[in-house]
Amino acid sequence: MGHKASDDWPEEYIIVVPHSWRDDHLWLDIQVETHERIGTSLREMYADLEQLPLSPSLIVLVRQIDAGRSAPEAHG
Repeated sequence: MGHKASDDWPEEYIIVVPHSWRDDHLWLDIQVETHERIGTSLREMYADLEQLPLSPSLIVLVRQIDAGRSAPEAHG
């Protein structure tokens, strides 16, 4: 029976992994689960952020980025 990365290390612990273990599949599982937890936490923390209006300076920046994406690249 295999172990899941979260079986031995609760999320509030800091995990120090020796270099010799870093090619181990368990280490990759730990990284994936940690990234997923961080992503979930950030989405929960900032769920309302998308609903807030942008400041005028950010609107200008977004328009500049959009214009740069839609402009054809000059090859020279």
